[in-house]
Amino acid sequence: MSSAKEQFDRQAAHYNTQWNTWSEELLRWLLEHAQAQPTDTVLDVATGTGFTALAFAPHVHAVVGLDVSTGMLAEARKRQQEQGISNVTWQEGPAEALPFPDASFSIVTCRVAPHHFDSVPQFLAEVRRVLQPGGRFLLADTCVPDNQPELNEWQNYVEKLRDPSHARNLEPREWRAAIEEAGLQVETVAEAAPDGAMQLNDWLTKAGCTGETAEVVRQEFQNASAQARQQFQIRELPGADFTFVWQRVVAKAVKP
Repeated sequence: MSSAKEQFDRQAAHYNTQWNTWSEELLRWLLEHAQAQPTDTVLDVATGTGFTALAFAPHVHAVVGLDVSTGMLAEARKRQQEQGISNVTWQEGPAEALPFPDASFSIVTCRVAPHHFDSVPQFLAEVRRVLQPGGRFLLADTCVPDNQPELNEWQNYVEKLRDPSHARNLEPREWRAAIEEAGLQVETVAEAAPDGAMQLNDWLTKAGCTGETAEVVRQEFQNASAQARQQFQIRELPGADFTFVWQRVVAKAVKP
């Protein structure tokens, strides 16, 4: 089994601007709903190559981007230098054990990452701990439809085939319950507007998924149920390729 750290150290260079465009709308949503002020201190959990952290930087006092992957953080530092941004620092560490004191941040963000986490409840408990009272938590991630167990199982199966560090995409209702369970007040949990479709071959390349495993994933798309084809907008292309759209969830919550 590949850990998230190993997977993302290997694939850091692939998480480029094209990857970011797949989730650009989600970044826009986080920025719009964070109500960021010049006095805010932001923690971006599982920052990857730093897109979210660097996007928040001009609007706030300071940002910390945290990730388990040394390779990802090296790419983030490069991007920071290119953009000439000085108020972002980078820290290696896991989402489930944030290496910061209680009440360190006024905003915590996390974009397209929790489906890799070992424990979402532990992550959310840590978010609550490091947030100041009145602090905001903003989340965006891929998800599966509410109350559709067969679609849920199929989507998570192909995700894990493609990338062994995938844990699970949750349903929006599961996110709402988990955030409330962590002691945060939910302001909104909603399905995000979809970006454009992704292409299967590009998506496989991003995860370094090749050979027999990639062929199994293609077969899964080829043989997907009518329900899956409709829900995920699966369309066949020439050259054993497909386009598809994953559902995404956005959420905002506040620490009482």
